[in-house]
Amino acid sequence: MDDRDLTALLQDAVSDVEPGDRLAEIRAAVSTRPHRFRWYAAGGTVLAVAASVTVAALVLNPNTDKVDDTTGPMTSPTVDGPTPTPTAHLVAAYYIGDTPLGPRLYREFHVDTGIADPSEGIDALMAGPDDPDYRSAWPAGSLARADYAYDGGTVPTRIDVTLADASLRDRPSDMSEADAQLAIEQVIFTVQAQAKRRLPVQFRYGSNPIDQVLGVPTSEPLANSAPLDVLSLMSISDPVEGLVVSDSFIAHGAASAFEGQIDWQVTTLGREALLSGYATAGMDPGHLVEWTTEPIDVSGLEPGTYLFVASTSDPSDGEGVGVFTDTRTIRVE
Repeated sequence: MDDRDLTALLQDAVSDVEPGDRLAEIRAAVSTRPHRFRWYAAGGTVLAVAASVTVAALVLNPNTDKVDDTTGPMTSPTVDGPTPTPTAHLVAAYYIGDTPLGPRLYREFHVDTGIADPSEGIDALMAGPDDPDYRSAWPAGSLARADYAYDGGTVPTRIDVTLADASLRDRPSDMSEADAQLAIEQVIFTVQAQAKRRLPVQFRYGSNPIDQVLGVPTSEPLANSAPLDVLSLMSISDPVEGLVVSDSFIAHGAASAFEGQIDWQVTTLGREALLSGYATAGMDPGHLVEWTTEPIDVSGLEPGTYLFVASTSDPSDGEGVGVFTDTRTIRVE
């Protein structure tokens, strides 16, 4: 696989989604998980290392688009077909983080090198987030798998998610109703990312639908809630947690911000601002919209660990929804 192959792969993963996220560069986090690529940035060039595979810089379609939806390859558009083969592809998962409006969902991208299937998002939820600011409502081993349901046709009509633990039917005493609903949304948004479409989600235990999960009624397939009701209004797609940079990097994400303005900083771990600037997300009420920075020059920083911070603006001086922020740890070498 060369850089053109992986560029085409990522274009396939993020194109033709309504809404779609046009990522100019996606770098999977430095992780100990063996099935994921590791990406390193050096002098503005991105290098991927997975087994003996080395891939150079990526450039994707820069068109701005709405990004309420997540990305992920449609695993199988038909019931019958050739046996899938292992290939590198994007997997998006949603995790919970804190915001001025309470807990909401943040999206985190990974690159997987196995066989694409509907359970990859479930696997990501079970593995947990790379970013320590995020968390999952689902303990490891609590969800078994996800499958497309076709109802006799050749195109999936829903996604079935199978629980591994029957005790998940009831809401724990230390979980609020709002947190239980957000946990359900976490699964729905994650598996919809694999389908690249807003399919309803049916929760099951064994071979049958389950009447409730965490106390939330689930007898019938569930639709997702409105994205701006459950997603963070600021989310960083790239850089990913632990990105290694020597000269510069470009940041990308999705936001719903006043006049589309995104403020960014590179700070010390103690939040002392060292570099700052802004990006424009565009304006589309009711939707998250992609934002991209100009190249951020970190060549003047001493080697070490820093934070990249992206925030929405708040012209109301605290009277509105507040400032939504997302952060990533980066390492400058």
